[in-house]
Amino acid sequence: MRLSQSVLFFSTLLPLALAKAPTKSGSEVLFGQSGTYPRTTRLADGTLLGIYAKYADGNSTLTTVRSTDNGASWTQNVGLVDTATTASRDLDNPFVHQLASGRVLATFRNHDRAGDGFSYYRITVCYSDNNGASWKYLSTPASLPGGINGIWEPFFQTALDGSLQLYYSRENSDDDQDSILQRSTDGGATWSSPQVITGMEVTARDGMLGVARISANSAEKLAIFESGVNGRFTINTQRSPDDGVTWTTRALLYSTYSSATSAGAPQIIRVGSNLVASFATNEDGGVWPSGAMKVMVSTDGGHKWGDKTTIHVDPAMWAGLLELDDSSFLALYGSGASTYAQKMVF
Repeated sequence: MRLSQSVLFFSTLLPLALAKAPTKSGSEVLFGQSGTYPRTTRLADGTLLGIYAKYADGNSTLTTVRSTDNGASWTQNVGLVDTATTASRDLDNPFVHQLASGRVLATFRNHDRAGDGFSYYRITVCYSDNNGASWKYLSTPASLPGGINGIWEPFFQTALDGSLQLYYSRENSDDDQDSILQRSTDGGATWSSPQVITGMEVTARDGMLGVARISANSAEKLAIFESGVNGRFTINTQRSPDDGVTWTTRALLYSTYSSATSAGAPQIIRVGSNLVASFATNEDGGVWPSGAMKVMVSTDGGHKWGDKTTIHVDPAMWAGLLELDDSSFLALYGSGASTYAQKMVF
């Protein structure tokens, strides 16, 4: 299996004739203070609503921020999704998404702590009907009793038929984790049974999944995720030709050259006709999972990738992406005690 991955790695990094590396536009700006895991979405009114996990004064708080200037600056503490003492609950991995109705959803991991472990695991969904200013509980799509097998890193996408898709990671054992898809036809109030979309054929820790369509309104889309074997992580993709009904063609997108280093925590977006994949790696320094944030570009729907570009040197943790227009995007990351946004242009 390692031999086949190595061959695939070199084949997917062939030069792309039409690819071009994105470059920075201006300096990074503060996204959120005393926190991590930044994510953002564009609302119907044109503003950007962001969310991150804030840790301060012994509390964990999922808080929203807003930008009215396309990410050039951010208003802090717009709304509070959930909060608890860090000793009692693990609130993290937030993701924010707007429905066609205008309602905004936030999903996140919401685990009860028990000493150094967890007594209960949850993926929780809350909603806001005032663009993120106030929030109420909506549903718990997934939950598990405490133990070694948890659920993590939820991600929303609206399907072409208007239904809502929720992706997340589910552990099977210490060395095995799968990517899961559940669906809702009532705006996130109730959910279908789980569907395993990656990890069925391998014993590896698949996680940190994101999904992008290969073109506007296309039923074909690409999921990106990290996969770990024996503590070393690589970046992989899984393709769906039918908007998530079936998933085929697992492929290796990126692997570091040294077995002592890793690449993980990826995300993916479409920027115009390009797909942009981000990931963290300690190949240039850092102690994993700390590393630099890199992006790579595909011009052929995610079959070949090139133009590896450093967005931020180590540390750049738990990064997110947002398309701004057909030629620019935001790269979000945590560095030190705060989170930041960097505009990138093609």
